Amino acid sequence: MQMKRYSSRLHSVLAVLAILLPPGVAAATAGDGFAVAGYPAFVGLGAALFIGGLAIAKVLTSWWELDKIGKVRRFAGIPIAALGAFLLVVAATEAPPVTGEGLPWHHLYTDGLTDSAETSRLVMVDFTADWCGACQEMEAEVFHHDDIRPRLGKDYVLVKVDLDEPIEANQKAFAEFGFSGLPAVAFVGSDGQKVPGASFEGKLSVTEFQQKLDAIESGAGAGDTRDEFRRVLEDQGLLAALLLVFLAGVLASMTPCVYPLIPITVGIFGARPAESRGRAFALSFVYVCGIATTYSVLGVAAASLGTVFGGAMQSGWVLGGIAALFFVLGLSSLGVFEIRLPGSLQTKLSQTGGAGWFGAFVMGLVAGIIAAPCVGPIVAGILLYVAQQQDLFLGWLLLMTFAFGMGQLFLALGTFSSLLNRLPQSGSWMEGVKVVFGVVFIAMAFYYLQFLVPTIAKLSAALWLMVG
Repeated sequence: MQMKRYSSRLHSVLAVLAILLPPGVAAATAGDGFAVAGYPAFVGLGAALFIGGLAIAKVLTSWWELDKIGKVRRFAGIPIAALGAFLLVVAATEAPPVTGEGLPWHHLYTDGLTDSAETSRLVMVDFTADWCGACQEMEAEVFHHDDIRPRLGKDYVLVKVDLDEPIEANQKAFAEFGFSGLPAVAFVGSDGQKVPGASFEGKLSVTEFQQKLDAIESGAGAGDTRDEFRRVLEDQGLLAALLLVFLAGVLASMTPCVYPLIPITVGIFGARPAESRGRAFALSFVYVCGIATTYSVLGVAAASLGTVFGGAMQSGWVLGGIAALFFVLGLSSLGVFEIRLPGSLQTKLSQTGGAGWFGAFVMGLVAGIIAAPCVGPIVAGILLYVAQQQDLFLGWLLLMTFAFGMGQLFLALGTFSSLLNRLPQSGSWMEGVKVVFGVVFIAMAFYYLQFLVPTIAKLSAALWLMVG
């Protein structure tokens, strides 16, 4: 009995961790026989372009030491390396492109109801949005699975509702089903009535989705419709859920959107004069509190609004601003120009001890916003549950815990960054580090830009399919 209970808990933890992985990684490691064609080749192509581009660009040589041919190589190598870094980020964060025969989706809820009445088939409504990475993952991993796709295409009228489009009938349908977040899937009978207990929110595995379809078609009901995070919270208690959320935060710190924050963090704390380890830890803790404040506010907002959440942090203005920031940082790292604060402000900051307490907190707030587009899909299940419960304290606690998990990396970097002062301050290795960071910054700029310019995402998907 004891072993069975531990086995059940381990299964729950592994299931939740699978859900919390970034879409590309989750898809490549998904169970139930699912495999992403071309994933190793796509990653290999990205790595080859990244490493090869850096080699062509002669990154260990200062720009002023390059001859004419060397400068041409630098101009040629940087875009190649940036393209490789971009492909690696896409592979780690995006759902794989769908291959094979597509599903016959309607895009108007009313059209689906009409088709259902004429063919006497059940309606499956998939609510989605461009910013919902988990929705894209559900489509690629589950709906287009070899065991699921033929079944859906034959036995169901399929409706895909894009909540980003201002279509009144679609928006009204989402509200009528009482959904609070995405992914969200509803089932409707040919009589236009909702199938009792069949609708669900959050991601399901292939096996869980098959079981749901079996239950719906047999008339036995939908069974347990809770997602994995909700099961852990309700079955194993708040403490287990908090530990799981903390671990999710640690995993989130490994997502590509967080990588560019590492040199920024080191730049804030590493350039400070030598000081006690305790003060460095305290200042780093304030920085992490800034990150935690960003996400706890999101949790409280989700609990207060009790409505679909996720697109706000990925609006065009936010994404465009982040893309522009990374592009500017990239050009600066490559030596195109140097970003300097006014002399009076630099003097004031140095007198107050580098970034200062308030500066560290504000930079933490900014860091939380920069990382939001990548970690948004990871916390979707948490926000979904919080929005449904409309519990302000629970929303604050869960997202605060998640943020502190994500902040462990920055806490370590900030605490021990003073050790950087003992490293050599010049040399070819410093030039190489600056160029590599510049390449990564530019790659991240295009990663965020793809959400505003769909052509970029289409080209990367086409390349993925080509190498596969």
